[in-house]
Amino acid sequence: MVLIPLVLILAAALAAAFFYVSKIISTLPSGRAEDYLKTKEHENKKIIACIGDSLTHGNIGQSWVDYLREEFPNYVFLNEGINGNTAWQVLQRLNPILECKPALIILMIGTNDALGSFDRDSGLRYKKNNNLPEVPTLEKYKEQLPKLIDKIAIQSKVAICTLPPIGENMDSEVNKHVNEFNDYIELVATHKKISLLTVSDALWSDINSRTYSLKFEYNPKAIPLLRRIFGGIFQHYLFKISWNDIAKAKGQWILFDQIHLNERGAEIVYKVVKNFISKS
Repeated sequence: MVLIPLVLILAAALAAAFFYVSKIISTLPSGRAEDYLKTKEHENKKIIACIGDSLTHGNIGQSWVDYLREEFPNYVFLNEGINGNTAWQVLQRLNPILECKPALIILMIGTNDALGSFDRDSGLRYKKNNNLPEVPTLEKYKEQLPKLIDKIAIQSKVAICTLPPIGENMDSEVNKHVNEFNDYIELVATHKKISLLTVSDALWSDINSRTYSLKFEYNPKAIPLLRRIFGGIFQHYLFKISWNDIAKAKGQWILFDQIHLNERGAEIVYKVVKNFISKS
């Protein structure tokens, strides 16, 4: 008889934890274009739009956009990173961003396209969870990225970032797949005559200085993936453990869950972008 209440308590605790983490994931970033259009508080300041997915959003892992806001307090940084977004989804939500007339746009998009096109199950999962018209593929990304750049480059200067690694084994199949996306990003940057920010190179360079052994390879299966993401979020927000320490416990250097940036990784991205902004 005692076991039943204990089971119910455990089930309730797990449900509460799931709800708590899900709420964090679904929370939009602060300082989006829609917020700016409503307030117009900084209309005389230079506007820089940072567009992307969860790596830009920065509540699953550390936010490099927040670092930029601290570094350049006289600029307005629009955080237009949305958790889970693919290139197709970004294309659907450009209007408010363009309405703000940003002087500069920093674009880092394609990690979810790479994740969703890496294996069949991941692709079907992305299509269902994100209400996509089709499963992500490299071919579709090659159609969507030029369209995206053409739309945002009409009135703004654009810099595009290469994609961070997935997992920290340079020779893994998933990072060979990511390299195909990065090769295309470099090609498009050259063809469209926009600035290329080599975020990938900077991150790999720092990974090479890792002071402990890599423990795990990237696993795309849904349950291990959710366990890594949800577990890391729970540890960080509930127990106030740093993203760096969560990553270290799992043998990771810049990615706390093999996908999202810890403080170390976000600082590297921030420095790459900061150097570009300082010269612009």
